[in-house]
Order: sequence, then C-alpha cells, then structure tokens
Amino acid sequence: MCGLIALAALHGDRRLPHAPAEFDRLRDSLVHRGPDAGESWVDSTRRVALLHRRLKVIDLEGGRQPMVCPAGRFHLAYNGEIYNYPELRAELAGGGFPFRTQSDTEVLLAAYAAWGADCVRRLNGIFAFVVWDARERTLFLARDPCGVKPLYYGEWGGVFYAASEARAIVADSRVPRRIDPEALDLYFHHSYVPAPWTIWRGMRKLEAGHRLTLRLDGVPRALPEQESYREPPCGTVVAAPAREEELLDELEATLRAAVRRQTVADVPLGAFLSGGVDSSLVVAYLAECSNRPVQTFSVGYDEPQFDERLQARRVAERFGTQHHELHMGAESLEGLPRLAQAYDEPFADTAAAPTAAVSRLARDHVTVVLSGDGGDETHAGYPRYLRMEQLRRLDALPAGLRRAVFAPLAAAAPSWKRRGLFELAGQDVADRYDALTTKVPRVHRFQAYSEEFRALLRQGPQENVGPGMAGWRRRLLERCGEGASLIDRLQCLDLASYLPDQLMTKVDRASMFVSLEARVPLLDADALRLAARIPAEWRVRDGRPKYLLRKLLTRHMGQEFADRKKHGFRVPKESWLRTLPRERLEERLFPEGVEAWIDRRGLCSLLFDNRRGLEFAWPFLMFAAWYRQQGTVAA
Repeated sequence: MCGLIALAALHGDRRLPHAPAEFDRLRDSLVHRGPDAGESWVDSTRRVALLHRRLKVIDLEGGRQPMVCPAGRFHLAYNGEIYNYPELRAELAGGGFPFRTQSDTEVLLAAYAAWGADCVRRLNGIFAFVVWDARERTLFLARDPCGVKPLYYGEWGGVFYAASEARAIVADSRVPRRIDPEALDLYFHHSYVPAPWTIWRGMRKLEAGHRLTLRLDGVPRALPEQESYREPPCGTVVAAPAREEELLDELEATLRAAVRRQTVADVPLGAFLSGGVDSSLVVAYLAECSNRPVQTFSVGYDEPQFDERLQARRVAERFGTQHHELHMGAESLEGLPRLAQAYDEPFADTAAAPTAAVSRLARDHVTVVLSGDGGDETHAGYPRYLRMEQLRRLDALPAGLRRAVFAPLAAAAPSWKRRGLFELAGQDVADRYDALTTKVPRVHRFQAYSEEFRALLRQGPQENVGPGMAGWRRRLLERCGEGASLIDRLQCLDLASYLPDQLMTKVDRASMFVSLEARVPLLDADALRLAARIPAEWRVRDGRPKYLLRKLLTRHMGQEFADRKKHGFRVPKESWLRTLPRERLEERLFPEGVEAWIDRRGLCSLLFDNRRGLEFAWPFLMFAAWYRQQGTVAA
C-alpha cells in the first residue's frame, strides 16, 4: 500500500508553480501511508508531477514508484494490490512486455500500456492509481470497484490535483481551505461524507468503480465527469446450483481461493478477528493455507453487551492462532484528536475508534492483515434487509395513497416506535432505506432528517442535498435492472455507497495511518461475481440473513456458533461519555471557531437537557476534534 499525489498544469503552456521542496512536502504529508520510500517524478516541461510514498509489501527491492514503462510513454503512481498479477504478468509477457521486476506495480503499468482504460475491468484487487500518457498527454485516474482505496481530486488556480487523501491536497497553500456546507450537512446525516462530496469545497472523491481521463491539450475546459466501469454486482443471477451443498461447496472453494490469493506478501501477515461470521471464516481459510500459526487481533470492553472477545478466543483456539487482545475503556476518549487526524475528514462511525486501536496493535506484529469486511453487503447480512422486505408489500399501494394514509397516523402516534413505523410505511424504497440507514442523531427516531437537529447547523440546511442524494440513490437502485429483487437492489446501493464511503474508509484510514495494509478477501473479484449469481432467496433464507456464510461457518465451528445473532462492531460510547464532567465535554465540543458552524446553545440543550442526550454527542465530538486539527478554516 502507498500514498500518491499527481499534479498537472491545465492551461496553455503554463508550468507547475511548485519548487522541488514543495513537491517533497506534499509527498511527505502521506508518509504514514508509505514509510519505506518516497520518490517524485516531474516531466521535462514541468507540467505534470507524480509523487509517491511506498509501504513495501511485494518485491521489496523492485516496485519503485513512480514507475515508467521501458518506452518512456507511460508513468504510473499506484496505491493497492493486484491479486491476479501472476496471471496477468504471464499473459503480458507472452505479448512481449519486457518485465524488469517481480512487482504487481509493473504488471499494472504493462496492463495499461496494453489495454488502456479498460485494463481496470481485468484487475482483481484493491487499487487507486494515476497514469500519465506522455504521447497522448492524458492523465488517467481509476479506483477499484468496491472503493477499498481512496482517491481525491480537484482544480485550483489552473492546477489539477489528485491524491490518496485530502490532507495532501490542502497541504498546498494555493488550495483554499473552505468547508463545503453541503458536505457538512451530509456528514451529520450519515456520520461520514459520501462520495463524490468531500468536506472541502471544490474537492471531489473519485467514486468506487469509476475512472476519469483528463486531457492536457492547452484548451481551457471544465474537469471531465467521472465514468463508471463497474457492473451491477447483484441481481445478475444465472444458472445457480439447485442443491444447497453444491452451492456451499462452490462458495467455500471460491472464498478459500480468495484468501489464499491475498496471502501473497514478502512481509509478516495476520488477520483481524472479531468473532463474527465473516472474520471467523477468513481466519479458518487463512489457517488452512498457512504453514505457521496465524496472528490474530481483537479488541474488547468491560461492558459484556459490547464485548466479543470470548467468541474471538473460541475461534482462535479452534484454529490454533497466536491471538492478541486489546482492552478499551473510557480512557479511549483521550485519543479522539489522533483519531480525527487519522480520518482526515469528519468521520463519526463509533467503530472507527476500535478499528484504529486494533490496527495499532496489529502493526506491532505484522505489516498486512486480512479483514472480514464485505460479507454483509455481498451476502445480505444486515437486519434492515429483512425490515425492508416486510414493508415491501405496502409498495403495491400508489405513493400518494400511502402518504395520505400514513402521514396522519405518524403525526398522531402515541410512541416513537409507532410513529417510526408509520413514517417508514408512507415512504418510497429510497427514502425508507435512507431512514433505516441514516446515522443522524435525531430527536424523533426514524424521522429521515430531524428539523430540530438540522437547525443546529449555523449555515442552515442545504436544500439541494436531500433531493440530490435521493435522486442519486434512486439511480443506483434502478441500475440493478429489471427482474432484480428488492434485496439485490439494496445490496447494489450498499456496495456503491455505504461500503466504500463508510466501511472501507473506516478500515483504510485507521490501518494506513499506522502503515498497516488491510486486505478484504470477501470482496475479491471472484467472490463478488459468485455472490452476484446467488439468488436472493439463498442469501436470506428462512428469515436468516447471510444464510450461506453461516452454513459455511457451521462446517468449521458448529451450528451454535454460526447461529449467533449479528453483533456489530459497537462501542459503549454513552458510558464512556458519562465519565466526563459537563465542562470537560463542552470544552471538547467547542474549539475556537467551531461556533461558526454549530449552534452552541441548541446543541447543549439537545445533549444535556434530554434524558438520552449523550447518545447524540459523537458526531459533534468528531467534527470538533477534526476542526481543532485544521487550523485556519474559511466559511
């Protein structure tokens, strides 16, 4: 894994205005992503620069970046791993490419030289990369289909920037540091800033499974639109085995091969182990293909309803791993400034704290870890899928009739549970799913976006954000095509947004901040293709989410373990926050300048005058911790 930056002068014969020391400073803002080496390349006209920090994982002596092809036409800066690079290398070598290293980096460079922009369709891996084509004078950007690896971009003052993290772009004093009110609105709605938005005005994320080609021909023009190259990952059912055992055997063989593929590394490797279905399966397959005890890493708490260490120990004992545990308590609140620094944008998934902590633990022992992320999105593991199925029968009613019937019932409901049910019943699929997945701290649970809460934003609610996001979700739902089930469509939506923007962001920033590479075998390209072929009735069966993965785990751990209710990676944030006196909490919530964005009086009323007020504090704490890190920020 690595960190990359690309810069290009967009207009006429203008050169990049950066001195060599400035290139070094921008590059080294990503030293945590690549502590082992840092190099830069600037073309002879000084119109294009590629900067790179490297974490050495494969071909430790080769694989230096930025890398240029033998003919000198293509230059590459790349972050990620290409797992099918041995097969691609053999094909490309047969076509005459003169390989000089054993790295997957050179295979990616050769793939682009041979197949151009469509090379991304042949890659099985996690990646974000930039290629400069000196002959065509184009800059090509691409991001992997699941968005495991990030890529930011934008234009300021006639200079185009692309980078692995936003911090590397705003480290340039030429880039104005202005918060985007739309992005802030979205953050407080979701607890993260979804792509293509970023917290900084004018900056965008390349979306998962998207690519972009920028032509530098001296003609002033707007930046091109992102182009999706990713096929809908669900609802593409072909002939599936009729027998359960046949389907289980095919799934097990595919996942076993994916884990084996992702163990290729020239550095020590281990696995995160929560004790849930997905991470337990990954450890099971990893133990099978390892010639030494697997190193596994878990985190837990004093509160038993949040603590999964017992289950993780059972898995570790079953597969003979060398297991490492970390305890977290209220003292973890002292680490919020470091956590905000790691995430670089406001990010309020409470699981970020334990993910960052277990990443630090793992980095003391290994350089690469396998993670169980992705099983819920590919095999329908979330309980909300069942909830949506239960409400689906209401969709036979015309939308206007649904609203007319259920809106008055919601307004007159005697309890928040009944009100929430009626609100959901009156909505269409996109709005209903938004209500079930939003992370906004709301006074009335299930209300899509509480006006009481939005009033706390000093900039005011951004009126185009809600309709814009709703339209974007509806387009994603429609992309699954005719015949796709509701579960197929919801998984398409999660794989395109929730997975890359929340889950993969959580893992990538936490792990790379401590120079740890995290791989996700359940999102292997072959595993994704098979999951797309599995009919929805096999993903959720007899009321059991993630049915086939649970059946696989039964083979390894027994029925009782596999049937455990989904736990989720939660933290006891309310009990932690109660250890802080109100004065101390207010001090953390309101660093200098933040009241330009947040209504102090209204927030204090919400947090301290409400019986469940502290439940709502976390997004504000994380925004305040991030804001404190930024220095001067313009409205």
